[in-house]
Amino acid sequence: MTFYEADAGAERIAVAYDLRLVPWLFELWADRLVTVAEPGPAAQVLDLACGTGLLVRVLLGRRGDDAHVHAVDADPSMLAYAARRASDNRASWHQADATHIPMEASTLDLVVCNQGLQFFPDPATVLVEISRVLRPGGRLALAVWGHLDHNPWPKAMSVALGDELGDDARHGSESVCGLGNPEQVHRLITSAGFDDVEAVEVQLTATHPDVRDAIDGQLAALPSAGAIDALGQPRRSRIIDAMTHGLHEWTAHDGALALPSSCVLATATSPT
Repeated sequence: MTFYEADAGAERIAVAYDLRLVPWLFELWADRLVTVAEPGPAAQVLDLACGTGLLVRVLLGRRGDDAHVHAVDADPSMLAYAARRASDNRASWHQADATHIPMEASTLDLVVCNQGLQFFPDPATVLVEISRVLRPGGRLALAVWGHLDHNPWPKAMSVALGDELGDDARHGSESVCGLGNPEQVHRLITSAGFDDVEAVEVQLTATHPDVRDAIDGQLAALPSAGAIDALGQPRRSRIIDAMTHGLHEWTAHDGALALPSSCVLATATSPT
């Protein structure tokens, strides 16, 4: 999964993502996923598609001094930012494609993947690779965004960007919910050979004090952030206006946002 167009823009996008999206839209789900994953105090854990390292930070915050988390992402800029942000010698960082995890077979107790599986070109192959590195009886825990109709944020964004930039932008925004069906996720994981598969759609409420600031932060964190900036401020403002309109049902008179947020949470066990 490639997030950035160029190294110079990569740092700005990583900062915007981690400081302007993570605190209000992603932290609540990271906490829920780690709770579902139930990592043991001495478990060898891998965070696949670690991004800016949110899940790594949550995992390390709940474990002892002897804990260790391996973090894998395909993008070197993401990894560099995540490592600086975490600044913890209990984490190690690996640049790799998700279909070639740089771990020996049967060495990990837990693999977590937060909002990554839907972006992999071949998620079935990734799940088989996860099974390879897990010990017999090891656990998988992952989260993907739920159905588009249950997630007003990407739905409003797909309309706003699509109207301004065209169908490619519309479809790109909708793709974040590309695995939003729990039955589809269950089938994928089961087909990869896992046991005890559970996949359920869960809804939480994400809140932000200023809907327009939240949208501006989202635009700054998109892979296309540089292209959106190049449109000029009037067109950028039109995108923000359109997305604000699409979110009016969940916006208070003072601009505060209380947004339904839906994810499919899935767990499974590696065969013994």
